[in-house]
Amino acid sequence: MADDSKHIMISYQWDSQKTMLKLRDKLRKRGYNVWMDVDKMGGDILSCMAKAVENAEVLLICVSEKYQMSESCKAEAQYAFKKGKLIVPLMFQSDFEPSDWLGPLMGLKLYYNVHDEEKLEKVFPDLVRELGDKARKAKEEKWTPVKRSAGSKALQCSICISRFKNPKTLPCLHSFCKDCLLRLAPKGTKELSCPLCRKSFPVPDGDATQFPTNFHLKELVEEEATQQQVAGGGAEFSCTCCDMGKQSRVMAKCQDCKLYICGTGLEAHQKFPGLKEHDILIFEMNTEDTDEEEDVQPAKASAPAAKTIEKEKPELELKAQTQNWWEIFSALYDDEHSINLFKYWMQQQGTESNWQEAMVNHYLACLVDLEDSGLIGEELLAERQQQVARVFKQAGQYDKALELVEKTLELEKKELGERQENMADLYYLAADIYREIVNSLDLRTHRDPGLLQKQIKYARSSLKLRKTMKGDDNKFELGRVQRILSGALKDWVTCGGDGMLSATDAKKEASRHVNQCVDIFTKLNAKGNIAKAIKTKANLEEKGSEAQEKLHRQALNLCKEAYGDCSVLSGRLHWNMYVLYEDREEYHEAYKWLVKSRDIYQKVYGQHHPQTKQVYDKLQRDIYMDISKEVEAAK
Repeated sequence: MADDSKHIMISYQWDSQKTMLKLRDKLRKRGYNVWMDVDKMGGDILSCMAKAVENAEVLLICVSEKYQMSESCKAEAQYAFKKGKLIVPLMFQSDFEPSDWLGPLMGLKLYYNVHDEEKLEKVFPDLVRELGDKARKAKEEKWTPVKRSAGSKALQCSICISRFKNPKTLPCLHSFCKDCLLRLAPKGTKELSCPLCRKSFPVPDGDATQFPTNFHLKELVEEEATQQQVAGGGAEFSCTCCDMGKQSRVMAKCQDCKLYICGTGLEAHQKFPGLKEHDILIFEMNTEDTDEEEDVQPAKASAPAAKTIEKEKPELELKAQTQNWWEIFSALYDDEHSINLFKYWMQQQGTESNWQEAMVNHYLACLVDLEDSGLIGEELLAERQQQVARVFKQAGQYDKALELVEKTLELEKKELGERQENMADLYYLAADIYREIVNSLDLRTHRDPGLLQKQIKYARSSLKLRKTMKGDDNKFELGRVQRILSGALKDWVTCGGDGMLSATDAKKEASRHVNQCVDIFTKLNAKGNIAKAIKTKANLEEKGSEAQEKLHRQALNLCKEAYGDCSVLSGRLHWNMYVLYEDREEYHEAYKWLVKSRDIYQKVYGQHHPQTKQVYDKLQRDIYMDISKEVEAAK
């Protein structure tokens, strides 16, 4: 029988059943309600299928030539399309191009390659992100650990603002993560100044890892991690003080005995004189909106030997998984594109809302609190400001990003001695922000030499510093600077140049820089950045030429290898293909690439990002509105 509950339905042809069964099991482990005919088909097959489609929130179709030829698969997919269900294609056959009824149904939808188990594993996280909470079962309430009165801040390193990892203690008794100390004092450093009290101490043998380990703090961190495992169901714990083992529900931990104990063990600790003074940590059961557990009663809070500590109330309205915002930031931040951080904020605010604005206001307030607290020095404040500026840039909040960069540059100049690598990073970041602003404009109709001059100025400042530095890490950064400088010079050519820098000279300089950065990234085997460099190189070719198309397609293939089908770079490359076909006045082909670019940007950025808005604006042009009507009419 078909299930009346909302679910994800998998539509497939029998040759792909083995792969689809594995996908079903993986989705169920993630909490999704999945419908598959092998589980629930019976009686009137057609009626059962129809009901399954009607109750589906998503239909996953496993695309292959045999799927297209199957009448039952056709009936499922077309009925789902008629009902307006979300259809997500899974490409099971690599050399198959959908046609007949399946081609129009798929249209320009993004699909996931599931040719084999390895491909399935690779695309599964992206598929889960697309599915979101559709047909996902509410998580069962678990044991919730009682938090100690010391609070989460007592277990935070004041350098990385995250939970301690291998805490080391300085002679002043302030503790920090081992890796954080190594960042402050790389091997060979003779003296280290404490970030909190500013006292200076000699580094033992020039190795900061030889400062003593704070074992008490380490134990507290491990204890908290254990509590979270119990709360989240991430580990299975057995009572270790009685013969019942896993049949007894763990209710507490004795800190003196180092044992997990059930209700019987807890009663013994409260009853016998030798155990009464032991430090007991009770795990509380959150029973709100859940069925009562049989034979298990929470320990009484009034028990004299049990130390129960109330849960802290959330200080913010957002439904965060943790109250430590910087810990979330550090875990999800990425230099290139913090897509997981953005997904987090989209989930909190809703994809239809202007989540970028809420995120910006929140992190600006957090930076003010961090600066006012005095918990970290100027060096770490500068690092955090630069990271937040990168996130603002990635989210399309360019004005706020530039303000933070300027503020950090001022801090470097006044307080930190203009550290060479940091200044090079900040100049690059400023140039990159101006690059994003320029990319949001159509230079064929909107020319602003002032923006390009600033981009070129900052890129050249960063390049000048990078050329004096050594190492593979610096080579990578040197290549990145040369890439955005060549892009700025290419745009300068588009704008016609001026008396200070002619279009001819700008094109020569751009070609030199882009060729050098391709060589750098090729030697470093950095496929994603090779793709970006080739994209820039393509834009130096004649508009709409075969040479330009060849380079764009080469960049697309490299991008797919490096980042998959859906990424920021993929969105930009699809946009460039749209421009290429529009320059050729092949508008139907241009429309296809523009729609693909829209779908990708919508996924990675959301609808309020400038890049997404730019694509939507183009789709509103009369010529593309007419093509859109043609496509809809042909379905």
